[in-house]
Amino acid sequence: MKPNTNKRPFADPQCLAASPDWHLSKTCAKQRLAELKAQYAASGVLDKVSKPQVAVQVFDGEFGSGLDFLLTWQWWDTVNSGGSLVYLAICEQPLTLDQLRQTQQQWPQLQSLSLALQEQYPGAIKGFYQLDFGVVKLILVQAPKAEAMAQISAEFDVCLDQRAPDLQAQRSSSSSQQPWQRPPHAMALASRVAVIGGGISGTATAYSLSQRGFDVTIIEQGQSLASGASGNRQGMLYAKLPDNPTVSGQYHQQGLQHSMALLKRSLSSEHWQACGLLQLAKSPREEQQMQAVMARAYPSSWLQLLSLEDAQAIAKQSLTAGGLLFPASGWVSPAHWCQALFEHSGARLWSGSQVLALTQHQGWQLQVQGDHQGVHHFDAVVLANANDAKTLVPQHQLALKSIRGQVSYVQTQQGPDLVVCGEGYVTPAQSGVLAAGASYNLHTDDVGLSEQDHLDNLQRMADVLPQTSNKGLGDVQGGRVGFRSVTPDYLPMVGQIADENTVIERFGKLRKDANYQFKHTMPYLQGLYINAGHGSKGLISAPLSAEILASQMANQALPVAQCVAWALDPNRFLIRDLIRRKR
Repeated sequence: MKPNTNKRPFADPQCLAASPDWHLSKTCAKQRLAELKAQYAASGVLDKVSKPQVAVQVFDGEFGSGLDFLLTWQWWDTVNSGGSLVYLAICEQPLTLDQLRQTQQQWPQLQSLSLALQEQYPGAIKGFYQLDFGVVKLILVQAPKAEAMAQISAEFDVCLDQRAPDLQAQRSSSSSQQPWQRPPHAMALASRVAVIGGGISGTATAYSLSQRGFDVTIIEQGQSLASGASGNRQGMLYAKLPDNPTVSGQYHQQGLQHSMALLKRSLSSEHWQACGLLQLAKSPREEQQMQAVMARAYPSSWLQLLSLEDAQAIAKQSLTAGGLLFPASGWVSPAHWCQALFEHSGARLWSGSQVLALTQHQGWQLQVQGDHQGVHHFDAVVLANANDAKTLVPQHQLALKSIRGQVSYVQTQQGPDLVVCGEGYVTPAQSGVLAAGASYNLHTDDVGLSEQDHLDNLQRMADVLPQTSNKGLGDVQGGRVGFRSVTPDYLPMVGQIADENTVIERFGKLRKDANYQFKHTMPYLQGLYINAGHGSKGLISAPLSAEILASQMANQALPVAQCVAWALDPNRFLIRDLIRRKR
């Protein structure tokens, strides 16, 4: 199934109503399993199942109580020969977790699978949710069916919904899309992939690629992972939601949910806390904006608007204002998370190794200096090294810029019980030290700690926690400098890079007609990808972006709406420049 050209995010309200007749669902699992087996056999998918490292993709237009998914998972475990299952299902009226548990109790033979599903089951918020069960992945699309179908991009082996639109007809509809809206090239299974950069973007990319059978090597110029901006002691899991539906808002909302779920699976609780995150209303205008966000009807388990008194009670600190509470958010140690993702990935690590040059020749030749000095061959390369990506592909004007940031570590007897954000942010204290930050410096590349930035961070901390106004430089126990990588629209660059000169040559008519329909293909550079430009939101955006990129490279169903994938395409700035006659 190929998508149409719908670029709109899911409409409000964001909270979906539960099905009124859920309790009437009584289905014989044994009979339904026989029906599914017959359908899978008739589809010819058994030939694909017998091949190792191959992904079988199933479309289900009505998730309901999840019975078809659980039975498919059970069947898959008996026939799988080393491949993977991607099961995408639409859910218009999701059951609550309690309703799901009650319904699934009637199938005791599926108990272990049911419990695993219930453990990752999302709240009733519109969006795409990827639930990860190892070689089995469930992509749950919670939205009205028409909205959901407009945002799904995949080719399915089996369609369980006989009432769904003709999938073959939808595949052919891709011809009406512009070349840059069509799926990028996939890589062969077991391809050797070099991921350049060992921060959260690089390690998350390695994790996602390894899960799909790629042979991954992380190349990091530092002596250890997270030697750049991902090396802070504590980082906040922060998403600022807009007061109306936007693609960026949908992306960041899903990114936060994805990161929280991934943390539960991948990192010990001593290195992260879902303690909650409070965004203070810094002005009457911002308070009105927060009220507009609440009017979008998010469930209280995801978002709450607190008065000053209620906010202070939760933070156990004096505050300057109330604000939005994300109960499930919190903080994480980025360096520990990078290490955990690497260890789970099974990738190899070349630390102390700097890539000096990339050359396209029967794949990619990487000239490396340091501990793995020499010229090394890979089938594909992923640039996950923030601003340094520009130096490796100077012939492509990657729209990345660097913003220096400094975090201050402040000694305290008691910090807030949750992350508090205003102009800056303050984390709960660990071993008597909290993190306060972070500065924004556009016009310097100084890697040394700045006393003035420490003072600025202390002021930001006092602005949200008035009782810390007596803190001075003597209370600062060090800090850390990092460089954010940002793009002009503050969304990252995720996907396959195209040949810039050929794009300009083929699509030059955009300068005169932005709606001109091209017959050309997009001149993607085979095997060259990027996952960079995450700014200060990398902890919620990089892991989800890694899943998007890995799905593209493996030709699997995307874990996000098509409008989100388009918004992240790394070639979007070149196309915009042509339309605006800047190139």
